Amino acid sequence: MRQDDVATSASVSAGRPIWFDAFLVGVGALAVFALTAQYHDPLNIDSRGTALAAWQLAHHGNATLTAFHEQTAWIYHVGDRYVTNRMPGAIFWAAPFYAITGSSHYPPVYPGTIAASVASAIAIALAFVLCARLVRRRYAAVAAALLAFATGTWTVSSDQLWTHGPAQLAVLLVVLLCLKNQWLLAGIPAGFAVLVRPHLAVVAIIIAAYAIVRLRSARPLLIGVGGVIGSAVLLAYNHALWGKLEIFGGYDQPVSPSGHKALNFFVGLAGDFISPERGLLVMTPALLLLLPGLRRAWAVAPDWVRSAALAGLAYLALQLWGIRFYGGDGFYSYRTTLETLTLCVPLLVIAWREWTTKTRARKAAFAGLAMLSVGIHAFGALVNWTPPGLYSPWRMYMPLDLMHHIGAAQTALWILVVATACIIAIGVSIRRTKANELRRDDTTLPTSSLLPSR
Repeated sequence: MRQDDVATSASVSAGRPIWFDAFLVGVGALAVFALTAQYHDPLNIDSRGTALAAWQLAHHGNATLTAFHEQTAWIYHVGDRYVTNRMPGAIFWAAPFYAITGSSHYPPVYPGTIAASVASAIAIALAFVLCARLVRRRYAAVAAALLAFATGTWTVSSDQLWTHGPAQLAVLLVVLLCLKNQWLLAGIPAGFAVLVRPHLAVVAIIIAAYAIVRLRSARPLLIGVGGVIGSAVLLAYNHALWGKLEIFGGYDQPVSPSGHKALNFFVGLAGDFISPERGLLVMTPALLLLLPGLRRAWAVAPDWVRSAALAGLAYLALQLWGIRFYGGDGFYSYRTTLETLTLCVPLLVIAWREWTTKTRARKAAFAGLAMLSVGIHAFGALVNWTPPGLYSPWRMYMPLDLMHHIGAAQTALWILVVATACIIAIGVSIRRTKANELRRDDTTLPTSSLLPSR
């Protein structure tokens, strides 16, 4: 399918506006996220600190966490009080949920979890809207579903109050608004992204710079208005908490002038793809049938897809240079690569369209690996358990730990269910491919063969 055909089909499908279908996709994702998220302690120490700060802001209007400084990590003594070093974006996002649903006496877990699930579901809906510009809506829905359930979006972003759900929402909204040339409006999510994860500022910078070169216009600079406001709010917030104008405030950055920095960068890059615990290709093996098509996809990709992918790669480079690739412990699958993967989804969809679908074997293999990717993450989302302690991401494979945790009988049943689902997915793919080929053959018969014989 060519891009002009896709644009026509994306604008109206069976009389429905695109946002109606996006709403359905988002609600479907939210239903699954909300049913499988974690609503009880113990939370990961990162999400716990964010949730406490959101509750305190919602019900007491300040950032003082003195009453909780012995209950969790990431709370530090500053002046005459204790505060958390968690970034303000996720705190601001969750505060309304705590204000509406949370108790003012003690911080419950569920408002923060709901906030995380809602942010992740909106991100999935936005991914659908973007992908519908590249493929038919039913395929865009599948792409959005895979981002939702075959990646760490399910087991990390929507599971607890991490920064990643709001970050995925923000960067996809930036891409969508820039695509529509609404550069000033795009500054709003761009500024919010800075509050969530400050180095996400590079996303707006790369997208705007690419557009300036391609459009030969200074209008994309308008995105900087929101970015500057977001940065100013971040600096003011950090000054109020830490008494200093710094981007990362009280966050202890492991950045150093070490001579091993470059080596660590490339080790981290390898770890992001192939480490047993955090590797993209290990936890989401469906990518194996997409990456070979990236060269062909790049050749035909529209500018907005290219700039989004470049922005994602730039963010990944900053992430790897400043922070360990595996992102700590206490969660299932990967998390520090989620923003990059999210920004690359449109390019990966084109890779599927231009390369994966060209042969029956590739399509069938992709269907099986996609279902396997969902099965791997469903395992983590449904069991919702992580082993205590600190482990090397090169020596640990989380699904195996979950298998030991639930026992042999349940493990055998789970493997049987996932294997059956993969076989069914492959079979459906093969059958649909054959049906499409027969339909195509029928529509290409010469006119004379359709006439009755005398």
